[in-house]
Amino acid sequence: MDQWSNSETALYSSIFTVVLGLIFYFKLWWEGSGASWKFTKWFFAFLVIVTLIVGICVYFMS
Repeated sequence: MDQWSNSETALYSSIFTVVLGLIFYFKLWWEGSGASWKFTKWFFAFLVIVTLIVGICVYFMS
């Protein structure tokens, strides 16, 4: 089995971070506890920043 390249590992970890964030958001939205438009904008801005940080860190650490 070949080892994944740094870019593949970073891509997979970024996708996993986005999926995890979406699951968390939709759980909050489904329960109906404060998923307002303002919260949505801040949450997805934070999710983009976290995804970029995770992708960059994994790329250089692997």
